[in-house]
Amino acid sequence: MPSPWERSKILCSIPVAVLVIIAALDSADKALLGASFPMLEKNLGLHVDTLGYFSLFTNLSYALCLPFWGFLVHRYTVQHAHNILCISCFLWGVATLSIAQSETVVSQAFFRSLNGAALASILPLSQMMLVDLVPSTMRGSAFGLMGFLEKAAATLATSAVVWYDDWRIPYLAVGSASVLMAIAAKIFLQMKTKVKEDETTNGEELSLLGIFKRISRIPIFVYLVAQGVFGAIPWDIMSFVLLLLEWKGFTKEQIISFQFAGGIFGMFGAFLGGLLGDYFAHLPHGRTNVAVVSVLSGILFYGLFLYSETYHLCIVWHSLFHLMGGWCPAAACRPICADLAQNQVERAQIVAAWVLLEKTSSSIFGAPLVGFLTKRLFDENLVSTNQEKARVLARNIFLLSTFFWGICGYFWFIMGRSEQHRNEMLFREKEEKKKGYAANRHV
Repeated sequence: MPSPWERSKILCSIPVAVLVIIAALDSADKALLGASFPMLEKNLGLHVDTLGYFSLFTNLSYALCLPFWGFLVHRYTVQHAHNILCISCFLWGVATLSIAQSETVVSQAFFRSLNGAALASILPLSQMMLVDLVPSTMRGSAFGLMGFLEKAAATLATSAVVWYDDWRIPYLAVGSASVLMAIAAKIFLQMKTKVKEDETTNGEELSLLGIFKRISRIPIFVYLVAQGVFGAIPWDIMSFVLLLLEWKGFTKEQIISFQFAGGIFGMFGAFLGGLLGDYFAHLPHGRTNVAVVSVLSGILFYGLFLYSETYHLCIVWHSLFHLMGGWCPAAACRPICADLAQNQVERAQIVAAWVLLEKTSSSIFGAPLVGFLTKRLFDENLVSTNQEKARVLARNIFLLSTFFWGICGYFWFIMGRSEQHRNEMLFREKEEKKKGYAANRHV
């Protein structure tokens, strides 16, 4: 177990800092789409269903390009992972800068698709490298730190859109920073990947298809994908939250305070989730129980936030939701996913396969579905005032989010039981290997 000084030294090292900053910029870029919905509606005259289709283009291109980035890691080995990350960061920055200059729906859709394709590389590559940089006992803390800065970056990005009343400025800033981080990835991540080159196969090299076949037979991976498929949809639906707050009649300053409160509580919530995951990891299904508590409390506080009418109640429930509803990635998802892999290349493939299915489902059943249903209800019921629109939108968001989060919680529950069974099997296998080794030495 590393000492506190050693833990701080590991978490504050330059390679970890580069990966965490890239992940934070990734989170900021993703948050910009939902934050710019109200302004895109005003400036370009877009309806809620069209805004939902923007989310569809981004997420589908993201999901469909995940296997491509995973293939590049498998084809060119971990030694060149920093080069792949450098190229993807550069493409991502160029696409984001182009979005800021786009004035038409067609150009917006095209560059958002290109943006999603480049962003698809960040999660599998950054997670693969980060796990290699920290010991297994610190993975929850490392992912908690990453989640902390991801929340901070997303908060700054969305608040900047509202504050400047111009969605282009944050896009220009994030795009420029992404290009700079491409250079940083090339310089500072090179040595670590070379050192670990001889560990990438562990003496057994599987084909890309072989890796997918192996991980698809692991029940925990199936449950991990299932919870991600259903659990990611409500987070994608949150693209409409800023539009909901505006329709409820909140001022610009109040909307910004929602962003800051949610971001601050979300930062500490992500870090707290990582610490809780590490603390309870030694218990039977400890990490998954932390995830179940997070999902259930998130449903409760999110519903209270959506249906509250006053500013003070809304911001209280909104803050509590972000404090407790975001534990899953750092506490359970990323550490469990890392434990399933046999080597670095396989780790990237597992993350790519997991996020592929998760993003594909959320891109279809998330913001596009809410936008479609909400627009049809507006037309059918002749909704005219913003308050009536807010009630219809809040109901659609709550019903869909509760349904999908409920299924997500169920898969976390059964994953915990499967995880305990898998740990018992691995323990028995290790004991049998030890006995066999001792018997051979005795002979």
